[in-house]
Amino acid sequence: MDRFFPRARLTLPVAGALLLASAGCRPAAPPPPDLAAVETEVRAASTSLVNAEEAGDFDTAVGFYAPDAIVQPASAPQIQGTEAIRDLYDQVFEEMQVQEMEGTTTAITVATSGDMAWEYGVNRLVFNGPNGPVTDMGKYLLVWTKRDGAWKVAALAFSSDAAPPSEG
Repeated sequence: MDRFFPRARLTLPVAGALLLASAGCRPAAPPPPDLAAVETEVRAASTSLVNAEEAGDFDTAVGFYAPDAIVQPASAPQIQGTEAIRDLYDQVFEEMQVQEMEGTTTAITVATSGDMAWEYGVNRLVFNGPNGPVTDMGKYLLVWTKRDGAWKVAALAFSSDAAPPSEG
């Protein structure tokens, strides 16, 4: 040190002051996300998704899914991507002749990072069966991610509470 600063001596108080001063030069860490506000955003997206489904507006509903989203439907193979999800809507709602659909959120949990959340709840479908209307109760699990400032469904799994039909 004498070679570069012959008269300067780095003492403990000077070193401590320099360390504290340099720490103050770092940018402040961003504040943690407001998880209650994030939950409100996710709940609003979820409500809009269910409203589109209930109205039969499947193009709008598919817009809530990430392009690479996966869906794990009951009693069927997993699908991926918005084109396959759009086809699933057609299959479920048109081929089953769904008369009513209702989804009810039980809970939404937001990750501490504020960029992911998961939601679970129950659903009710009324569709035409061979002997008239059939009511099916089930459950679902949705995973939401924030992409480009918007909440998108990354994954959905759903199943019926009814026992599978017996083979005989």
